[in-house]
Amino acid sequence: MTPPLVCPYCNNTSFVKRGFSVNKKQRYFCKVCGKTFSINETDFHPPSRKYLKELVSANKDVAEITSTVNERVLNEQDLIRVCNIDTSIWEIERWVCNKWEVGVKTPKDGVEIKPLYQVKAWLRRKKEEILLKNIKEEIKDEIKKFSLKYPKIFYKKHKEKYLLEIDMPDLHFGKLAWNEESGEDYDIKIAEEVALDSLSSLINQSSVYTIDRILFPVGNDYFNVNNKFNTTVHNTLQQEDTRYQKTFKKGRLLAIRMIDMLSTIAPVDVVIVPGNHDEERTFYLGDSLECWYHNNPNVTVDNRAVKRKYYLYGKNLIGFTHGYYEDLKKLPLLMSLEQPEWWAITKFREWQTGDKHHKKEIFTYLREDESQGVMVRVLRALSATDTWHYDKGFVGAQRAAEAFVRHFENGLIAQFLSVVSCEKYTTKKD
Repeated sequence: MTPPLVCPYCNNTSFVKRGFSVNKKQRYFCKVCGKTFSINETDFHPPSRKYLKELVSANKDVAEITSTVNERVLNEQDLIRVCNIDTSIWEIERWVCNKWEVGVKTPKDGVEIKPLYQVKAWLRRKKEEILLKNIKEEIKDEIKKFSLKYPKIFYKKHKEKYLLEIDMPDLHFGKLAWNEESGEDYDIKIAEEVALDSLSSLINQSSVYTIDRILFPVGNDYFNVNNKFNTTVHNTLQQEDTRYQKTFKKGRLLAIRMIDMLSTIAPVDVVIVPGNHDEERTFYLGDSLECWYHNNPNVTVDNRAVKRKYYLYGKNLIGFTHGYYEDLKKLPLLMSLEQPEWWAITKFREWQTGDKHHKKEIFTYLREDESQGVMVRVLRALSATDTWHYDKGFVGAQRAAEAFVRHFENGLIAQFLSVVSCEKYTTKKD
């Protein structure tokens, strides 16, 4: 028995003849899906995403897709291609592929047997990804409405060139700490005050130098959590002050405010450094800052996906990483391997990391040659002690932000410190 002809789009037999194609092939019109087609192997195409909306049976966060194709679907990559599944919205839970044969009319009024495949997929909506995408779109809309074009600032030129580097790692914006429980108070309001006070102090201390450029690393656990579940990248639950949407928006505005303050002094180079608490949110923050300053000739933003970044200033080579993933002892060798050209033209080389919430300096000699040494600095943290760190006995580390002044040719010549006074930011008891 000859298999019946079926619509290649909806697998239905309810269709009528509808003229001929340019190459004189019989055309058909499907009464069910409204598609016109000819039963020919070359006329089978994956449905468009617009048409897939008609085929998808969706119930809020789950959906089913059924599609008929003329090729065997072997894996998920084939399934995504032939069904045109938007993987930014849906994830595939399971799928099946069935095969049957149909009769295809030949030009000589004969019937040729052709294989057809029906694929069916069960999908689940990516809630977290969609929510983050929506937040990103909201931020972009805000930026478009603002549409600020910063004027180019003509900074005063100086004979001596100095780079001012402002380091404010481990701010943990959004962290919640209660003085009675952990010895210190901390929330988003206090975090903002601490950051702005520290920045003002470092600017004032370094004002005696004629600054040529400013290097401002942003990240190193700038945020305390990575998602709406108040967990880190590694799913460690944190005590968070408020809604994660609010902490992101407030944190973004704080970063913009600090960058704007610095840009009144000299051109600012922002380097985004991913942390182990907020790796994804830090990337979104960097993307937001890139959008915000895309019309600003005074600010650059390095938001590349790599976890280790490098900055070149004259004879100075500075590496940035959070220090969570790498062995600190291997950092000097990594610098020479990853930046051989910059390594060759520089004399003063340094790594800066966060994560440990205390200050530590390691001086490493390569080939026992002091001139080839690399300083590895573990910088102090700005955030307060939370309950977990207090209970574990991780207390007593001095909270501070740091600034470094580097000469274009002669390297590091000055270092400044802005120590956080815990008593100043302690909430008064009722």
